[in-house]
Amino acid sequence: KGYAFILYENEEVAKIVANTMNDYILCGRLLKCQYIPMSRVHKDTFKGASRPFKKIDWQGRAKAERNKVKTSEEQQKSVKRLLKKEQDRRRKIAALGIDYEFPGYAAVAPKPSKKTEFPDDEEMEVA
Repeated sequence: KGYAFILYENEEVAKIVANTMNDYILCGRLLKCQYIPMSRVHKDTFKGASRPFKKIDWQGRAKAERNKVKTSEEQQKSVKRLLKKEQDRRRKIAALGIDYEFPGYAAVAPKPSKKTEFPDDEEMEVA
């Protein structure tokens, strides 16, 4: 949005700065400066101002989110979405009257296992 609040120790200096910097062009933007007496300033305006700025690594967070290992449910959802997109693409190509066959993702998509895995007898505890 481009606004800021600056606190000066000396009231006269704050008035001079506000008058001098008002309507000043900085980096192609017009500055509007006003002097506001401390009696009109909200008590929490400068709350936490002495705290250092903490930079958040948004790229690192996004990278970690993209590269995390998917659960089997997430993997199945992804495969389902890819297969649906492929079907839509095939439908659009056929609607244009183009006779084109390609193996696509359906040919190499992992099939869900119909077998049930049971743990080995050694791993099971007998009560």
